[in-house]
Amino acid sequence: MLSARKRLLAARSSTILVAGIALAAVPATASADIVPPVPLPGLSAGSTAVPSPAALASGRCRGAGARRASTAGMRRAMMCLVNQARAGAGLSPFRAERHLARAAARHASDMGRRHFFAHVSPNGKSPLARARAAGWRGGVGEVIAWGCGTLSSPRATLRAWLNSPPHRAIVLGGGRAAGVGVKRLGGCGGRAYWVMDVG
Repeated sequence: MLSARKRLLAARSSTILVAGIALAAVPATASADIVPPVPLPGLSAGSTAVPSPAALASGRCRGAGARRASTAGMRRAMMCLVNQARAGAGLSPFRAERHLARAAARHASDMGRRHFFAHVSPNGKSPLARARAAGWRGGVGEVIAWGCGTLSSPRATLRAWLNSPPHRAIVLGGGRAAGVGVKRLGGCGGRAYWVMDVG
């Protein structure tokens, strides 16, 4: 049973459905134990445009449209696509960070194993608590997604994140490092839980 405070934290994370993909992001206004990576006043002047589907499709990220590739391949494809989107917005690429990747992978696996979709896990762990347990010492912002079939691919997931202002603010925000986790499961043409932690 979640405490009233933890239920409030879960409710304060934005959760929306875009084109059949469930999304959630930790907003900059969340309470002190859910900390964004840096102040997120919004996007930088050059990063307000969302890359077009054609731009995301034209990149050379191996496995970008895959939904049955290896977990490592899907994580690499997502990081490649994210960094292409950041370059297109005039931003520096995220540095792949192993502690954030460990936290993201653990949360994606936990959501898949226990069949929940939230930033705060059933045992009350927040994104910041998970990042600390994985060895990360900075702040953290988090975006998560859940999709089936073609909507579970790295490209479809990133497109959904970029079309949602709270998610785009983290993906195209001032963070410098990121880690990606994905848990693939059967059913509905192949489903995937995605987590990206940004610091």
